[in-house]
Amino acid sequence: MSGLAKSYQKAIRKELVAHGAWLPIANTFKIGDFGFFEAGVFRKIGNIKDKYPDITLTVASGKPASINFTSEGTRTFKFDADGKATTNFASLGNAQATLKFEFSKSNSVVIKVDQIDVEQLQNIEEVAMALVKKDSWRKRYKVVSAAYTGKNCFIVCSREAESEFAITANADVLREIEVGKASGGFEITASNSSTYDSVGDTGIIALKLFKLNWLNRLKLLKSPKITKEQIIIEDDFGKDTGELEDDF
Repeated sequence: MSGLAKSYQKAIRKELVAHGAWLPIANTFKIGDFGFFEAGVFRKIGNIKDKYPDITLTVASGKPASINFTSEGTRTFKFDADGKATTNFASLGNAQATLKFEFSKSNSVVIKVDQIDVEQLQNIEEVAMALVKKDSWRKRYKVVSAAYTGKNCFIVCSREAESEFAITANADVLREIEVGKASGGFEITASNSSTYDSVGDTGIIALKLFKLNWLNRLKLLKSPKITKEQIIIEDDFGKDTGELEDDF
C-alpha cells in the first residue's frame, strides 16, 4: 500500500471503523463486490449479482455518519481577501477569503464530510450459506457488505512533507467547507502535483467487508447439507487490527 493510501485507511478505520475506499470518490465500489487485498488496497474482481444471479442481496439504509479528521502535524490558516490572518470566516460576511493547510509530514490527510449515507447488506448469513456451496468461490475473497457514500466531501491527501493546499472562495462557502459541506464556487491551489483532492464531490469513501472461513472444507464438499454452525463469517476487517496481509 502506498503511504498515502495507508494514511487514508488509518483515518477511516479510526473514525468510521471501516475500510478506506481507495481512491476515495473516484472508485466504483458497490455492495456485493468481491475481491481481495493487493498491496494493502482492496481490488474488486466481480460482483455477486453478476456472477451468481440466484443469490439475493437484501440491502437497506444504515445509520448516517460524519467525519472530521485532520492528520497530526497539519496546520490550518484563514486569511481575508488582503491576506491578513483571521480567526473565523463569519466576520467576513460574503467577502473573498482563503482556507490554507500546511502539511509538515508526508502522507497527510484531511477528511471533512458532514453527511455520509450508509447502505448495508442485511442478509449476510444467507449470502454466506449460498456462497459456500459454489465450487468457484474462493475462501480468500472478501465481499463488500456496506458502502459509505460521502456527500459534498472535502478530502485532501498530500504525499510530500512541507507541502501546502489552499482553497479560495467567498467566506460563507469556506464556512461550509470547514464543516464538511463543500459546494461550488471555489478555486484550489496546491504546492505540488502529488496532492490528491476531492472537493464538493459525492461518492464512496469507505467500505465494510466480510469473508467466509468455513470449517472442514473437504467434508463439506461431500455433505449434502451445510449448516450455519459450520461457517465462520469474519466481518472485522474495518477494525484497526494492524496491517492487512495480501490475499495470495
